Amino acid sequence: MSRRGNSKAARISVWLVAAILLALAAEAATPSQSSSVDRASGLAYDKTKEITLVGTVERFTAHQQSGSLAGLHLLISTSGKTVDAHLGPFFSRQNQDALEAGKSVQVVGISTSIHGNDVLLVRQLIVAGRVVTVRNGRGALVREHPAPRTTRNSKPAVKGGAQ
Repeated sequence: MSRRGNSKAARISVWLVAAILLALAAEAATPSQSSSVDRASGLAYDKTKEITLVGTVERFTAHQQSGSLAGLHLLISTSGKTVDAHLGPFFSRQNQDALEAGKSVQVVGISTSIHGNDVLLVRQLIVAGRVVTVRNGRGALVREHPAPRTTRNSKPAVKGGAQ
């Protein structure tokens, strides 16, 4: 085979590999039906069924009861009943400290039943004027980022704005 033939075959191979990589990237970027499932729990999250509750913090617990979702739970007293609000495993220590018994909170999420226990899958929590996103709009848990580190002679970088 001539040099020219090898060069043409090499270009075709490069284009073929590039096309396969682009197809794989496009498939990964396309939302699928499973994107509306909370991967930690396997539960579907339907944003059209969201409710907003305002209540008082009874208790904040990291203890998992048998048959309940793993992660942090907030027990909220509202309208004469107690609601188990699931916050997941990524809730920061700073936000945990704000959840004292007796504090007023507002939560947005969907109510579901797991092994016969009612639980609210929290998407957003508001406490002490602070808005905390727990899940994104498709119900996937959001990992909170730690505060930026500073050195003695520097100021923390500011990204974004207050919510």
